[in-house]
Amino acid sequence: MNLNFSEEVMYTLPFYLGPLFILSILSYLKKHKNYRFNDTLTNASIALGNLGFSFIILLGVVAVYSYAYKEFRIFELDQSNPLTYILAFFAYDFCYYWNHRIHHMIGLFWTDHLVHHTAENFNFGVSIRISYFTELTMWMSFIVMAFLGISLEVFLVASYIQVLWAFCIHTQYVKKTPLLDKFFNTPSLHRVHHARNGKYIDKNFGGILVIWDQLFGTYQRELEEEPAVYGVRESYPSFSPLVINSYFLKTIWKKIQLSRSPWEIFCSVFASPGWLPKGVEKKNFYSDIARIPCSQFKPRDPYISLRTKWTAIVRFSVTLVLFCYLMSYFGDFPVLPVTALSLLFLWLSHYNGIVLDGRNVGWSAEIISQALAGIFLYWTIVTEQNHFLAISSVSLMVISLLNYLVYRQNGELKNRLSPQSETL
Repeated sequence: MNLNFSEEVMYTLPFYLGPLFILSILSYLKKHKNYRFNDTLTNASIALGNLGFSFIILLGVVAVYSYAYKEFRIFELDQSNPLTYILAFFAYDFCYYWNHRIHHMIGLFWTDHLVHHTAENFNFGVSIRISYFTELTMWMSFIVMAFLGISLEVFLVASYIQVLWAFCIHTQYVKKTPLLDKFFNTPSLHRVHHARNGKYIDKNFGGILVIWDQLFGTYQRELEEEPAVYGVRESYPSFSPLVINSYFLKTIWKKIQLSRSPWEIFCSVFASPGWLPKGVEKKNFYSDIARIPCSQFKPRDPYISLRTKWTAIVRFSVTLVLFCYLMSYFGDFPVLPVTALSLLFLWLSHYNGIVLDGRNVGWSAEIISQALAGIFLYWTIVTEQNHFLAISSVSLMVISLLNYLVYRQNGELKNRLSPQSETL
C-alpha cells in the first residue's frame, strides 16, 4: 500500500487553496467584506487537515468499495456504456441527498458535518471547510453503488462532478436564478442551506439535483424578506481547526452528563442535534448567542493587529510546507517521526487558530511547538538521516520561535472585538 502522497498533493492542493486565496485577495482589493482574514486562514487550515486524513482514509475506503463491487455486485453493467455513467450520476446524487440529510439528523454525524456549517461567511472557502474525518462517515451511504454494479472508476467520475458542482455553489456572487432553482441546487438554494434562520434550517440537502428535496419535503427557496445569515445557532467559539472539529463532541458529552437513563445517553449520541434530555431547557443549555435574532447577529471577529496578521501568515506558510513534506514522505518514516510531524502540523494549526482568536498566547504554546520539532530533529541525528532533514528541522524551530517573539512584542494583543469586521 503506497503511503506517499506527493502526486496527490501536487495535483490537489493548487485546486484546493489557489481559488480561495485568489478570490480573497480580489475581495480585499475591491473592499468587499465576504472574505475575512481569520475566516479565510481557518478555511485553508481545515482544508489541509481534511486532505491529509482523506488521503489516508481513502485508501481503506477504495479497498472496501472495490471488494464490494467485485464480490457482491448484483448487476453486471457495461462500464463503458454511457447509460452506466448516467445511472451512476443519479445514484450518486440520490445517495448524496440521504447522506447529507442523515448528517443533519444524527448527533454523532452532525459532529462531523458541523465543521462545514460553522463558517459565518459564505464563499468558496466554505466548500473546502470540511471535517478531518468526513471520509469515515461518507462512504457508508455510497457503498450501495458498488452493489448496483457501478465500478470504482465510474463512481469516481460521478463523485468528481459532484465535488466540482459543490465548489461552484458556495458563492454570493451569483444571485437568484428562479428557473434553475426548479431543477438544480444553485448558489441561491445552497445559501438557504447554510443559513441559521429558522425558516431555512435543514433545507436543500441535494447535491446537484433538487428533485429529492422536492420529493421528500426539504425544498426551500431563498426569500426576499428573509436574508440568509450564515453559521449555526450555537456559534463556535474559536478559529482553531482542532476546536471546530471537536466542538460538538463537547455538546454531546454535556448531554450525556445531564442524562438520567441509558436511553437518554443513547439519544444524546444518536438523536437529532437539537434533542435534549428530559427536564433540560434550551435557554439553560445553550449560550446566549443561540438566542440572538438573525437580524442582530454578527460574525465573530476578534481584533488582531497587522503585525499579528503577518505572524499568522508566516505560521500558516510553515504549516503548509510541513503538510506537503509530511504527505510526500508519509510512508518512508517510522512511527516516531511521523507522529511528531503529524502532531506538530495539528498543533501549529491550533496555535494559529488561537492567535486569530485574539488570545495573548503564553510560552507554553511555543514550547510545545519546539518540543515536537525537537523530537523530529533528535530522530534525524540519531538515525543519521540526510543533513537536509536536520537543517529543515532547525529552520522550522527558528522560524517558529522568531514568529512567536514578533507576536509577543505586539502591545495590542487584547481579546477585544473590532467595531467593524476586518477583511483579508
